[in-house]
Amino acid sequence: MSGYSREELIGQPHNLVRHPDMPEATFQVMWEHLNVDRPWMGLVKNRCKNGDFYWVDAYVTPITEKGQIVGYESVRVCPNCEDVARAK
Repeated sequence: MSGYSREELIGQPHNLVRHPDMPEATFQVMWEHLNVDRPWMGLVKNRCKNGDFYWVDAYVTPITEKGQIVGYESVRVCPNCEDVARAK
């Protein structure tokens, strides 16, 4: 979707695809949830390599081992049109 190759994305910060229209507060709330081992879900507008954009309905959850957060898993699906219209 983003137009980036796997090689261009591996090891890069996720904000490589952050669209400037996304409020920083959205990600602040997301990290507040994740940092205390709680999942987060919401609509996200991402930026493509060529400058276009796409929307995702994201569910992000921390991955823990022995009580410590060791990573994050994100499942993203195509959002419905009504939710995107409301988010805009």
